[in-house]
Parts: sequence; structure tokens; C-alpha cells
Amino acid sequence: MKLVTTSWDDGHVKDFRLADLLEKYKLGATFYIPAANEEHEVMSEQQIIELSERFEIGGHTMNHTRIRNTSKELFDYEIKGCYKWLGDLLGKNINSFCFPGGVINEAAIQYAFKTGFQIVRTTELLNPWFDTNERVIPTTLQVYHHSVFTYYKHLAKRFKLNSLLLYLKSNRSSELKKNIEFYLNFIQEHGGCFHLWGHSWEIEEFNLWFELEELFNVMSDIPEIIYVSNEGLLKYKN
Repeated sequence: MKLVTTSWDDGHVKDFRLADLLEKYKLGATFYIPAANEEHEVMSEQQIIELSERFEIGGHTMNHTRIRNTSKELFDYEIKGCYKWLGDLLGKNINSFCFPGGVINEAAIQYAFKTGFQIVRTTELLNPWFDTNERVIPTTLQVYHHSVFTYYKHLAKRFKLNSLLLYLKSNRSSELKKNIEFYLNFIQEHGGCFHLWGHSWEIEEFNLWFELEELFNVMSDIPEIIYVSNEGLLKYKN
């Protein structure tokens, strides 16, 4: 099983530029959108409906809130409220959910599943494996120029020994293209899931659009690779 998926957080209006590039290179994607966000502009509900006609929309809380505690009131408003809001808006079940800022706890994860979400995406990096029994999904790379030290710190913080050992076998580069090529080669040889994620507002802020298109070109049209949205991964789970 050789899978490639992408996901994009925060619902900024630049997501439509992302959508155009994703369609150009025939890549699957999920856009995680909150109802409101004090940090960045969020697209209108009509724009969310328009984007949903092209790609999967996932939940990202009501207010882009970091879920740092286990308050039932907080869960009800930010998680269940998000599920109902998007479901009512789009007229269908919403399968995927991502916690803002990578802030996550087990109680919140279980509440998201109890609410009706089928997949919870994390911000765990450098993970190319795909566990067919797991509904909490990691990512492989972010469209952002992290330093090699940051990658090491990220893996050490999460105690991800397998991911660390694999990264040590790579070129240990901060260059996105080299890292993407390494992890794509890994899943072509061993199977797994390559998951790229990011924020369109960040791509705009750091002028990464040209580089992103180069990355999409590297990722696209690879024989034997199956391209899916995040909810598309459900098809391959036991």
C-alpha cells in the first residue's frame, strides 16, 4: 500500500490558490477550517461551500482554539459545535478533524471520535508509516523550512524512535525537496503514507508558492502511488 495525502490548516482565503495547484497536479487534499480565527483571516461560509465541491473539508474547532484542558463545556463547543456547524453547512457528515496548534490530549481525541469524526490528524512530523488499525494520523513533512535541529527536537519530544532512526538514514537536510524525495522513495520501496501539510497564509507570507509547485511536481503522477484525501485513508483501514 503506497499512499500520498495532503492537508491544509486554518481556512485562509489563499486556500483557493492551493486548490488550483492541487488540481493541476492531481493531488488529494483535506482543508481543515475553523468557523473563526483571531490570528488569521478565514474564508466565508459560501467560500467553504465552494471549496467543498473540490476537496474534503475537515473540522478545526469553532475558534481555532488550542484544547489544553479536558473541560466538557470546551469540548462541546469547540469539537461538537464544529462538527455540527460544518455538517449543517455542507449537508453531510464531516469525517476528519485536526486540533489547532498541534495541542492534543487523549480525552479530546476520544471526544472527537464520540462526536462523529472518523480521523484525527496530528502535527507529528517525519512519519511515513500507515497503521491500518489507527485513526489518529501523523504527517511526514510541513511546507515550512524547519532546521535539522528542529526536526531532531520534534522527534525527541514525542519519543518517536522509529522516525528518528529513519531520519538519521536520510540526508538529514532542512531542504524540503530532498526530504520529500527521501520519504517518497521510502514508501515506494516499503509502502506507507507520505503526508504533506501546511498553511496557505504561511506559504504566502514566506513566498513559497514557486517552491510548493516544484514539490507538487515531484509528488505527482508516481506509478503505484494512490492519491487520497485524509478521509480517503479510511478506505484502507481495517
